[in-house]
Amino acid sequence: MSRTDDISNLFSRFGATSDSYHEFDSQFEYPNTPPAQVKASEPEEVTAPVLAALPPVAPVCVALAKAEDPAPLMSTADVAIPLRNLLAEVALARQAETEALQAQLRTPQCKARVVVLVSAKGGVGKTTLAASLASSLRLEGGKTLAIDLDPQNALHHHLGVESGVTGIGSACWSSNLQQGFNDVQVLPYGVLSDDQRCALEREVSQDRHWLARQLERMDLGTHDLVIVDTPTGRSAYLQQALDVADQVLVVTAADAASFIALEHMDRLLGANVARSYVVNQFEPGREFSRDMLEVLKRRLGAQLTGVVEQDHGFGEALAYGRNPLTVPVRSVGGEGVLLLGEHLKAALQNVRVTENSAS
Repeated sequence: MSRTDDISNLFSRFGATSDSYHEFDSQFEYPNTPPAQVKASEPEEVTAPVLAALPPVAPVCVALAKAEDPAPLMSTADVAIPLRNLLAEVALARQAETEALQAQLRTPQCKARVVVLVSAKGGVGKTTLAASLASSLRLEGGKTLAIDLDPQNALHHHLGVESGVTGIGSACWSSNLQQGFNDVQVLPYGVLSDDQRCALEREVSQDRHWLARQLERMDLGTHDLVIVDTPTGRSAYLQQALDVADQVLVVTAADAASFIALEHMDRLLGANVARSYVVNQFEPGREFSRDMLEVLKRRLGAQLTGVVEQDHGFGEALAYGRNPLTVPVRSVGGEGVLLLGEHLKAALQNVRVTENSAS
């Protein structure tokens, strides 16, 4: 059979004719053997400018994958669960996520009264004063709680609590309270590893109401009192304490460095934070100390609410593990602490009366 017959039969199968078919012969000769392998020539050496090595760029998809982890795949046993039950599980998970988000957005409430001690510079006896106030000041019908937010972790030593106890890094504060002098409950900062400290500071920095949430979980009453010791200067712990404070007590001293630091403290607290000042470790026998006290009175005015004299008995009591306010003969420093406590108690009661009137 010729090529023409083959083409005619092919056209007939599709209902057409081969009358208009024309075949053209190609003049190009295709070889039957494959082309020979051509050896690639070596590239010529090109001198290029030397560029500084750039740091590797992290793929964007990695962060996205970590931000939204995929839901776990169903197992063989899960497939057999009725669909309505699976949908119910999804609905419950969605409800839990919604409630968690609402809890984050809601401002927590602390019923207890909170006194926060702050200072712009170290060495003014802030922690010693915080411990003395905690062991001597109590509202009628309530309890007093001392919380250490200072990483130096020194407050519990002044309240007769042993070292090495769990502190604010624990999940449940109520179960880790320690008993201090005069039945005060103490929550130390605690001994943390570097990783634990970094994790805690990250949590404190990211959650604006971290301290308020912790105090709310402790179910404190309106007659309870919380004394908070903070680190010197600016810190995330300071901002947390200011968020819950009913009274902010700035501890300073009658010396030049403390006077200069007052301006820095004004910037730290801002104009909207009400505060009172106490001159601690005052030395009445020194003329310069008396002159500095007069300067501070002019600088602070009515905000200066107390003066506590220098008392070496506090350092001795710390060395022997005693409460400096329970010695047989009350010292001048102890008298100053008690007077300051009475002033704070009156101020807290005035705040309560004002709130009751407003409600």
